[in-house]
Amino acid sequence: MNIDPTDASPIIIPAGPPQSGSTAQTHAPPHQDDAAAADDDDQARDLAIDPSERPRKRRRRSSSPTARGSTSKQQKSKRQRAEEPTPAETEPSMRLGHEHEHRTRPSTNGSQNGSSPHANGSAKSGETNGYHTNGHAEPVATNNTPYHGHDREEVTRILLQSLSDLGYQSAAQHLSRESGYELEIPTVAAFRSALQHGHWDEAESLLFGAEPAEYDGGVSLGNGHTGSSWRKSRSQFGSPNGLTRHGLPLAEGADTTMLKFMLRQQKYLELLENRDLNAALAVLRNELTPLRRDIGRLHALSSLMMCQSAVDLRRQADWDGAEGESRSLLLSEISKSISPSVMIPAHRLTTLFDAVQDEQIVNCRYHNTIAQPSLYTDHECSADDFPLHTLTELKNHTDEVYLVEFSHDGSMLVTAGKDGLVCVYDTTTWRLQHEIREHDRNLAADSSKKSICYVAFSPDDQYLISCSQNNEFVVVNVREGRRVAHADHFDYPVTTAAWLPDSETFVVGTQGSQRPLGLYSLRSASSSSSSSVVRNNEIHTWRDPPWDASQKDNGKSFHVADCAVSPDGTRMVATTMERQIMMFDLRTRLKIAEWTMEDKVTSITFGVDGTQMLVNVSGGRVLALDSNTGELIMQYDGVKQQEFVIRSCFGGAGENFVISGSEDSRVYIWRRQTGIQVAVLDAHSPGAVNAVAWHPTNPSVFATAGDDRRVRM
Repeated sequence: MNIDPTDASPIIIPAGPPQSGSTAQTHAPPHQDDAAAADDDDQARDLAIDPSERPRKRRRRSSSPTARGSTSKQQKSKRQRAEEPTPAETEPSMRLGHEHEHRTRPSTNGSQNGSSPHANGSAKSGETNGYHTNGHAEPVATNNTPYHGHDREEVTRILLQSLSDLGYQSAAQHLSRESGYELEIPTVAAFRSALQHGHWDEAESLLFGAEPAEYDGGVSLGNGHTGSSWRKSRSQFGSPNGLTRHGLPLAEGADTTMLKFMLRQQKYLELLENRDLNAALAVLRNELTPLRRDIGRLHALSSLMMCQSAVDLRRQADWDGAEGESRSLLLSEISKSISPSVMIPAHRLTTLFDAVQDEQIVNCRYHNTIAQPSLYTDHECSADDFPLHTLTELKNHTDEVYLVEFSHDGSMLVTAGKDGLVCVYDTTTWRLQHEIREHDRNLAADSSKKSICYVAFSPDDQYLISCSQNNEFVVVNVREGRRVAHADHFDYPVTTAAWLPDSETFVVGTQGSQRPLGLYSLRSASSSSSSSVVRNNEIHTWRDPPWDASQKDNGKSFHVADCAVSPDGTRMVATTMERQIMMFDLRTRLKIAEWTMEDKVTSITFGVDGTQMLVNVSGGRVLALDSNTGELIMQYDGVKQQEFVIRSCFGGAGENFVISGSEDSRVYIWRRQTGIQVAVLDAHSPGAVNAVAWHPTNPSVFATAGDDRRVRM
């Protein structure tokens, strides 16, 4: 696979592309004889070592009379050459001063590796980790006094990286010369250049200190950098302090096997992209498989061999190719595992700024905007910027209001309750758009059982499902105002529902034993008309054991109180009257996890990113749980809940808040990350606040529903 070094990375182009046959050439001019080459080797070492620390060596000279007679002349010539700038010195320099060039710095993983006194080529980077030049710099006496309590070297190197990230290369060079500090040691620069140019054997050898011959059957990319040429290039810039022999110092806890996997995976994908299938197969078999890491990923990588083109490969692998940002992203990821003493993580100052701003946001009680605080001053929002006052009241219900929910685009609000009425409002004018009484059609229904237990908009906001205490659910087309689906084959009230992302399938839960949890669809194979109503179209049931109508005793099953589907549609979670939380994989339809709670869970919902679940538990607790492990992330205190269903949700800008109803007629609001109580509002007295909903696009508005028959904005 032939890769042009000048085209290998669209982001970072080294100042001097490596020459054929060697990946780490120095920039010194060619020498005419061995004696001159030896002189220049000594000159390079002399310039990198403090004069006071320079070892006194006697060079072996030729025994010829001519050579002996010209010794003093040769020494004088050597001194003159040492005083004159070499070609490498005329380039911008960001080498460490002598004090840091030979001071070994302990790595966090126990290895000590100083920097190499040999130049490994010159490279510049406008991305990932700043600018560096590996020419010889004039030794500068460095100032080691702390900078306002911070390590001066760390501050200076971070500034060097940031100046380069901002594009101020000249300023970075000037700071390096004046301070005596450099951003990176030469071996790091060589590793960076090797990775950016796709020289994978060289990059791995620089990172881990292993020869290509030691690899598990390493495969050359066919770009002129074979194993033998790499060994030759290493001998040309060998490091007397063992840095290249032992590799770069890694951060504590670094996973070397995973780092190798990442490098070899990139190598494999680039070979596939170049349609060098035999070499790619060899990498898969001889370099990736022996690592015995992430078998599932190996199977996915092997399936990519079937891709018919580079475009198909990039699409299936979700990878942007060698000419995209994949190498830069790989370098950034690997840099996190390299000791920062030699390689600062990418864009470190930006990371520090983000941490400061995030901390200020978390500690600001009323921060309810996605705008980042200014770096100039400490941040604090005013209570006047937070939705603490009533905007309007909606009074169309004649009995207790149990439910309130916004459409996904925020244009509609739906409410429902004990009177069996479903109201849909325009959120611009707060005027009633639709008054839905679909559940009144069931003539056999007892008027005391017409309460609405649940309502939910489909993800595309075209459909609205309502679940009723009269053992049925109805789906209506909100835009057309007509019924599109109906099911009444339940033996108990339908308590909950949740849509999948396709807006055609949905999950329904009941407290009955016959069909406690089922998957339904708006599409029916038996329905020939798009205008007909789909009836009882259950396509899967999760009853355990399955219901058998021919059996008198079907055994006990769980009874569902609430359910929710993850935003990506891959998982469904359900809470039961038996105090269980069950997680199902919607692709395989198998149960993948189950947790038992101390008290009954009355409601559950996913956060917008699917990583957290928010639950209300009898006894007055609102909990944020990890959706993968079920572990407690945060508890929000203050709510009163003993006998009724109380609902909560994430909300506000960036979902940085948690809001919940309560049986004491109040609304409680907390900071999601810290659990700090932001506000307690008197909302619906007398009676409970049953449900809450935060506007999805306007963080300054939320809605509450209560036993006082009102909805407040």
